[in-house]
Amino acid sequence: MTINLQLEQLYLDDISDRKLFEEGKLSEATLKQHDIHRLEILNTIVPTIDKSEIWNCHYSCLLLMHSWSDDSSVYKLAHEYAQKAIKLGSNVTKWLYAASLDRWLVSQGKPQKFGTQFKTTTGIIYGYDTSTSDKERSEYGVPPLSELINRS
Repeated sequence: MTINLQLEQLYLDDISDRKLFEEGKLSEATLKQHDIHRLEILNTIVPTIDKSEIWNCHYSCLLLMHSWSDDSSVYKLAHEYAQKAIKLGSNVTKWLYAASLDRWLVSQGKPQKFGTQFKTTTGIIYGYDTSTSDKERSEYGVPPLSELINRS
């Protein structure tokens, strides 16, 4: 089990870009451009990635989640990486598991399960499955539904 250092650097760059974006030091257009470039690199190195390594799965999931893709299969793949990381023993990937499932569902026009996805233009939560309990949300590091709704 070997962490792919190129993949790890893509992940660290992604995190850094998001921090700069939140601080107003990076435009959304530049963030999107960087994310698309990182996805292109990810797609070229996927065959070399050790998928039995938790962190490789975690990093791949996050990069795919940030791909700006219109193709729901990209988010399905992100979710599969999150599932794999959790099966390998990752606890830190649990929130990504919930978010990747939600993003995949939303990308298909379906209601999300956990309530992690919000419309970027309005900040309003996308439609969600009301049968998901706050207990189940908490198992994946997701706040209670009332907090998610009030966040909007």
